[in-house]
Amino acid sequence: MRSALTLYVPDSTTIRAIECSPPSWMIQLALEEKELDFEIVRLSLTAGEHRSPEMLARNPRGKLPVLTDGPLAVYETFAILDFLEHTYPEPALLPANKALRGLALTRLHESGHLKTVGMELFSYIMSTRGLDLDPAEVDRRAAAFHDELFYWEYYYGLGKYAAGSQVTYADLSVFTYLATAVHLGLPLDERYPNLARFYERMKKRIAVVTTWPPWKSTPYRYLSETV
Repeated sequence: MRSALTLYVPDSTTIRAIECSPPSWMIQLALEEKELDFEIVRLSLTAGEHRSPEMLARNPRGKLPVLTDGPLAVYETFAILDFLEHTYPEPALLPANKALRGLALTRLHESGHLKTVGMELFSYIMSTRGLDLDPAEVDRRAAAFHDELFYWEYYYGLGKYAAGSQVTYADLSVFTYLATAVHLGLPLDERYPNLARFYERMKKRIAVVTTWPPWKSTPYRYLSETV
């Protein structure tokens, strides 16, 4: 039986260097954590498949990810997460407790800051080839990313996950950007021991193992010597 849920994401082989779309990965993780049946359609960014008439009918902004549930199309990453929690509430990825739910939602939307500085860094690396990379520019963008990581290093020192002892959408969001940075060479152990523990904890989850990007085993070195 064909699933009613279809997730449209970039083909990672068409994303240079980072070889991943963190927002799309985030949605995949949510679907897996919720144990939902879904189909995945990978679109070539280089071929412009994400901007075909068919896809623009689903999202006129021509961005991915897009989730369809039967005839309904939902786009914008956090909107998709909200839709999933409302439509498929079990297993929950937001706490029932009012205080923890408020914290989880705050951390989820706060992770938008990590996305902003992360994508400014990642986009420069993936759009600039080889010897054209300016180390000073990488350092400048990486500095903003590090500034943001210090917030999350503190938060993950307060508890196992962003809002208590259970995984929430906030953790999925933070993890996708953190893991992408590690793939690009970011060392965690010395500067970010709490994030390092969180990263290793998340890597063991079935949803993460199932959706892990096709990354090489040895990280790149783009971020191994940044400020």
